[in-house]
Amino acid sequence: SGSVAAVAAGFCDMALGSDTGGSVRNPAAHCGVVGIKPSYSSVSRYGLIDLGMSFDQVGAIAKNVSDAALLLSVIRGKDERDSISQESRNLNLNKIERVPKGITIGVLDFPIKNKEIQKLVDERVEGAVKKYDWKIKKVKMDYIDLAIATYYPLVYVEFFSATRRLDGRRYGKKIEDAAGPEVLRRILGGSEISKAEHHERYYHLALKAKKLIEKEFAKKFKDVDCIVSLTVPCLPWKIGEKISVEDYYAADALTCPANLAGNCAVSVPAGKINNIPIGMQIMCDKFEDEKMLRIARSFEKLDDSSQ
Repeated sequence: SGSVAAVAAGFCDMALGSDTGGSVRNPAAHCGVVGIKPSYSSVSRYGLIDLGMSFDQVGAIAKNVSDAALLLSVIRGKDERDSISQESRNLNLNKIERVPKGITIGVLDFPIKNKEIQKLVDERVEGAVKKYDWKIKKVKMDYIDLAIATYYPLVYVEFFSATRRLDGRRYGKKIEDAAGPEVLRRILGGSEISKAEHHERYYHLALKAKKLIEKEFAKKFKDVDCIVSLTVPCLPWKIGEKISVEDYYAADALTCPANLAGNCAVSVPAGKINNIPIGMQIMCDKFEDEKMLRIARSFEKLDDSSQ
């Protein structure tokens, strides 16, 4: 969130952030900037403190798609210090500036309580279809409702495992003695889910659901070039506002599926409501980052100021 706020405030032109379930895209949506979650394994995680190592990706943040793409092109690629990183085809930054032809936009069928913010995305899609002669197709996903219930048990277990080395023996404090309440809640949750008696009940079921979500995305991307939705299904909360645990987790409902599947995703500004920025998320299949950025840049060009 801090790196996104720094870009939005004009303190820097570009910034990096880690995205495990939406931590680049979610604040980017609320701050009116561009936030990219690259395809899993396309960017090295060396030097990154783990939250969930099978989800974590380092993302690029900027005020526009072109600058974010430039930053992503620098950090992509194989790194011997991260065994899961893969050699990636260089991003063609000139090609990203060109509007792709024959695009079919998949519009995610997902219940949104606030119809006003959903309308911004709908109008954005309609504008692109009209201007670029693209097509629209509704996308109904059977397993996306399981995303939150799948994501958090897996992340809690992986985070608990990652924090075991932060025991204060060699330096610093034991993490349990230094962490805030939310971090402690995640550590304790991971500890509980990791217990042998709960493995089949939570962790293994979550792994099965993750695989179902991954397969469903792969199937949907055979019919559409991208899947578009709101980045966050609600407006940002006010400072000091009391938030239920359910609402807090639900804010990641549309971002964490891309992490579960390993797909690439980007949040781009879709407009404002009462001067509050609203983000639109564009997801593409694994390693289709360049196509995703071309589509995102095309949406950006709908605004005269971005031409």
